Amino acid sequence: MFERAAVSKKRWRASVKTLLFSGLIYPISQLAPLGRFISLAFGLNVAKRYDRLFEIIDRYKCRRIMEIGTYDGEHAKQMIETAKKHFPANEVEYYGFDLFELLDEHKLKEELSKKPPPYHIVKRKLEETGAKIFLFKGDTREVLPRVVNTLPTMDFIFIDGGHSLKTIESDWRYAQAVMGPNTIAVFDDYWNRSDAGCKALIDALDRAKFDVEILPPKDRFLKEDGFLEINLVKVTRKRS
Repeated sequence: MFERAAVSKKRWRASVKTLLFSGLIYPISQLAPLGRFISLAFGLNVAKRYDRLFEIIDRYKCRRIMEIGTYDGEHAKQMIETAKKHFPANEVEYYGFDLFELLDEHKLKEELSKKPPPYHIVKRKLEETGAKIFLFKGDTREVLPRVVNTLPTMDFIFIDGGHSLKTIESDWRYAQAVMGPNTIAVFDDYWNRSDAGCKALIDALDRAKFDVEILPPKDRFLKEDGFLEINLVKVTRKRS
């Protein structure tokens, strides 16, 4: 009996460690009851920073939205619904980019990414909003150079694709091609580390050309090597 109890306790501890250090970030409402308890008991934050996306779109009445890193389309849907507060659905335009089912294990590790749903599932979800949906499948380092000259000037750009330095630098290079004087770009993943995420790029941006604002709140997530801290960053062209 005691041996079985010891085994059960060991398995429970392993389950706790898996929940704590899986690297997956979900709202508390999507976690199992045990996961919710552990998240609250250990003081792990949920992602609160994304509310700033919707606040900006609402405040500046953004109609034409581009997202690099559509993932499951949930943020896209919320951004579209926010834009619909100011415009008829058929006047809202969304341009989204992701690998979708083309994301293999090698790219998953290289980009420190999460596996998105298939393209057709995300496209169907977004089309239900009634907005004009333009969804592009593939590596943005290949797709963006091919299509950027066909895209209009955006009101709002959310850069949340691959997390490798080379991918973020490429995404930013081509995002600038669709930035007008009033376009607002927001980067996710301004981390407390510089080997991945957008911190190195943001810190090196020319402040004579761009206004840069690190947005609160700061999200914190417990990882195996300590806490990962994450902010959004707002970037606009400096007005002359």
